Amino acid sequence: MSEFHLSHIALVGARIASFNEYGVSNRNDLKMRRIAPDCEETDIAGLDRNERRKVLTQQLPVWIHNIITDPEFPKRKKLLMPLRRFEGELRDKKNDEVVSAVMSAGFKNQTFNPLDLPKTMPMRRRCAMVAHIAVWQEAYQSLEDELVSIMSDEAPALSQWCQDARRPGHTMIEAH
Repeated sequence: MSEFHLSHIALVGARIASFNEYGVSNRNDLKMRRIAPDCEETDIAGLDRNERRKVLTQQLPVWIHNIITDPEFPKRKKLLMPLRRFEGELRDKKNDEVVSAVMSAGFKNQTFNPLDLPKTMPMRRRCAMVAHIAVWQEAYQSLEDELVSIMSDEAPALSQWCQDARRPGHTMIEAH
C-alpha cells in the first residue's frame, strides 16, 4: 500500500464515513482487510449501466481501498494506472490549499470532500477552497471516471469478488 499511501489518505481517510456501516472508523482498522459492499442488497452485475455507475460512484472509497490493498482484486493492474496518476498529482500539488486540506483531514480520519463542502465551514475557508478547487476537481473527476468505467465493465467479476470476500474467513488479505 505504500505506493498509494497518499491516495489512501485522500480517498479513504478523508471519506472514512463511507466505512461506518462496516464498523470501521479509521484507516488503521482497514489494514489487511477487504471491505466488500453487500452484493445481495445491490447486485452490481444485475444493474443497468447508468445505475451501476451510480452505485459504484457512491461506493468509490470502499472500492479504492480494496483496489489498493487486495492483490487479487479484479482487473487490479488496469485500475492501478489511474490511481498512479492521481498519486502523482497529490505529490506534485501537495502545497495546493485544497489538496493540503484533504490530506490533513484524511490523515486524521476526518471526512472532507472538497466537491461537497460542509455548510458549517467558515465562509473565508469555503471561499479559499472554491478558489483553488480546480486542481482537485480535475484530478478527482478523471480518477473517478476511469475507475468507475473499468469497474462497470467488470461488473460480473466484481460481484463474484464481493461474494468471495464476504465468505467467512476471507476478510483478511493474504500476504504475497
